[in-house]
Amino acid sequence: MSELPARPSKEHLRKQAKRLARDKSLGLAEAQRTLAADYGANSWAELMRRVDAARGDEAIPLPPLAAAARAGDLAAVRRLIVEGQPTDEGSAKVGPPLWQACASDAPAETRIAIAEALLSAGASPRHDGGGETALHAAANRGPLALVELLIRKGALEWQPDRKGHPPLAAARRGKAGEAAIMELLARPVIRDPSFRAAVTALQRGDVAALARLLDDEPRLLRERILEPECYREASRSQYFRDPKLFWFIANNPTLMKRMPDNIVEVAETMIARGVDKADLDYALELVMTSSPAREQGLQIPLLERLMKAGATPTSKAIDVTLAHWELGPIRALLQSGHPMTAPIAAAFGETDRLKELLRRASAADVQNAFGMAVINRQNEAARLALDAGADVNGFLPVHAHSTALHQAAIDENLDLMELLVERGARIDIADKLWDSTPLGWASHQGKARARAFLEGLRQQS
Repeated sequence: MSELPARPSKEHLRKQAKRLARDKSLGLAEAQRTLAADYGANSWAELMRRVDAARGDEAIPLPPLAAAARAGDLAAVRRLIVEGQPTDEGSAKVGPPLWQACASDAPAETRIAIAEALLSAGASPRHDGGGETALHAAANRGPLALVELLIRKGALEWQPDRKGHPPLAAARRGKAGEAAIMELLARPVIRDPSFRAAVTALQRGDVAALARLLDDEPRLLRERILEPECYREASRSQYFRDPKLFWFIANNPTLMKRMPDNIVEVAETMIARGVDKADLDYALELVMTSSPAREQGLQIPLLERLMKAGATPTSKAIDVTLAHWELGPIRALLQSGHPMTAPIAAAFGETDRLKELLRRASAADVQNAFGMAVINRQNEAARLALDAGADVNGFLPVHAHSTALHQAAIDENLDLMELLVERGARIDIADKLWDSTPLGWASHQGKARARAFLEGLRQQS
């Protein structure tokens, strides 16, 4: 095993990794892992941290609770929590205590105990200070029980790191190498071989194979695909958890790079064998919000076939569709006789119709119309809804973790932000998913103009 010199150089190590990749015909990431292992590190990131520590002048000191978590000192972690040390203290370069616990070299049992203590004290499993979440570190290092704990407590298996990579990518390149961790994070988790075969046939557009499977096992159209228990124990919303086979026709979430061109025939194969009304309705909602289906010209044909089979667009389906800017399906519904409503008019920016509809709309519809106007960047429609009594600080009907000001900030819609503030929008309300204010959203997403606007308001208050 090689040893680092007294004053190691990151640049020298990077060049070493490139030479190793060239000489051994390896990918750069694999060469970096190989070189890190030669120096006794679990990963390239850990090797870089050791370089920082060895150089001293580049090392970033950890806050007390983060340092105790990194050291695997459970007693100190518990004491510091009781003393009131902040559980989410971190920065763009320093991960918070929960991440430090998951990334530490302490024994697995200790890391789990520290994570439990931090989570019980209010630490956020979604904090991405330092560039990635605690789930990335746990997926990389293991064990499976730590990954499951984080998911139960609200960690998001789809949340990317600063490079856009989900925790599954960290698991694949990590030290743990646990197949069980990779399986857990590759959703939807399908352990039933019959269901897996049916999903494969559906995604390939193999109607004959799918028909044989359904005829052999009719349960495949009735039963849910049960995923690991930790996902059911999580309190967060998961729209594709424990899915039905029929839902896969929508490719929402995106599980196929390209949908089969005969996806309508695939749907018909299942419909002919009896699909429950609830599944027809939910599949319709998924189709209406499926950008892959729209991009391939399959969204409207699927919508028409589902409605012919008896699917009904629920008010929730319409709201979700409007909130994801999928206006084509709504136009198709209107053309087929669906009534115009205040939320639909607001989303389309049809202000003349909206004025009329708001006069007789319920308070809930007025609030819904306001949300749809904000999400669809229809500033005048938002103004009309506020005039009709919408609550400027209410959480939105879709993307319900956020307020109108959060959405306007992320869109960097300064005209709308000014309108909202004029009407009493508060800048201190934290969203329910990331626990962040509109200013936090603007800062995290690099929305400089929105950030400057909100910082100016904060200084005035």
